[in-house]
Amino acid sequence: MKKLLLILLLVTTTGFSQSTNYKQLDSFLELLYQNNKVMGSLSILQKGESVYNKSVGFQYIDQNERKLATIATKYRVGSITKTFTATLIFQLVDEGKIKLGDKLSVYFPKVTNASNITIANLLNHSSGLFNITNDEDFQTWMLEPTTQAEMLSRILKYDVVFQPGVKHEYSNTNYVLLGYILEKIENKSYKAILEERIVDKLDLDNTYYGSNIDITDKECLSYYFENETWHEDNQTHMSVPGGAGSIVSNPSDLVVFIDALFNNKLMTKESFALMTRIESEYGSGIFSMKKNGITFFGHNGGIDSFLSMLIYIPKLEIAIALNTNALDFDPMSIMFNAVNAVTGKDIIIPNFDTIELTEEEIEQYAGVYESKDLPFKLVFEAHGKTLIGGTEGSNLLELSARPKIEFTTLNNSGVVLDFDIKNKIVILKNSGHTPKTFIKKQ
Repeated sequence: MKKLLLILLLVTTTGFSQSTNYKQLDSFLELLYQNNKVMGSLSILQKGESVYNKSVGFQYIDQNERKLATIATKYRVGSITKTFTATLIFQLVDEGKIKLGDKLSVYFPKVTNASNITIANLLNHSSGLFNITNDEDFQTWMLEPTTQAEMLSRILKYDVVFQPGVKHEYSNTNYVLLGYILEKIENKSYKAILEERIVDKLDLDNTYYGSNIDITDKECLSYYFENETWHEDNQTHMSVPGGAGSIVSNPSDLVVFIDALFNNKLMTKESFALMTRIESEYGSGIFSMKKNGITFFGHNGGIDSFLSMLIYIPKLEIAIALNTNALDFDPMSIMFNAVNAVTGKDIIIPNFDTIELTEEEIEQYAGVYESKDLPFKLVFEAHGKTLIGGTEGSNLLELSARPKIEFTTLNNSGVVLDFDIKNKIVILKNSGHTPKTFIKKQ
């Protein structure tokens, strides 16, 4: 249920012709799986036609059994739910049942500042409402069933973070409330509204409001990687995220959904234009970014150890969906490789080779580094043969060394640190961002 930083790690590039790129995409995903980087499924739709489906890893793992994931495996999609919720709201706008300028106070007058917050503010995260998943006890109560009244009481505890419309700041509270508003207007459950207005209309056989995970119904468990093995994660009770993150689906359904959305099959052209109007990267239940001159629209989603991404590229008429139930790698690297495969461009193969440095060599990289372009400092500390680092004041992360010398985070999050010991500098690299040089303080 978090917005993720979209970064891409580019390590080693190998080109292939368009006729073989799907095979190389297969190999790329298998390589990630073999190195304990991902378990999940990927689907690509081009001009309304399915052109690629692939699954790696397991639906679930226990001491007695491991069941392989297939293209029919279903995943919790987290905040991709928000794109569905926004779609449902705009359908009601088209029917005259709600207006974007309506105040939150019409539905929930007791919410702080409700008389100044509009439906549009909720949709594009400009309401200023506190993000309820940042509640200090969230990790405890997220596991238990919750009622609307209980959730509202939690929301009411907090003052606004900023006044509506001043800026955009991601808050799950916005979409929890939008889910409740849908139920009030339609006098039906979110589950029923979703089924009637989207699922049945598009024949999405694997998409629905989730409940307790049922592995006998092709639903998968989620896992995190620790101490060289996968561990099963907790299960958020789906009454908690509601309209912000309660949907279960799979990639083959998700690409059909977003393709229908961008081909005006789910709302009027006028409402779609409003939904995809971007301000500071925020639309309504959708985000936008550019890479190599190509504009992407979509949303990501994280819940427990599930991570999902859904994008659409209007210029190319390509829809791509990634669902994972275990991930220790930058997801945008996977998505961009999928784009490369379908467009016949180079597949980018990560290099998982690392080298071991001596304690004396590690000591050379330790220190505090400053940049004239950025307001923060980078700090690196030597711990024997291990280097840890990060921004000053943050929790420092263990880094792994690669032959150059470059360092990266152990989970390949997309951050690469290129050290030049002779000149006492380090270059911070994130694909899609200009590399920044930091100079070691004397």
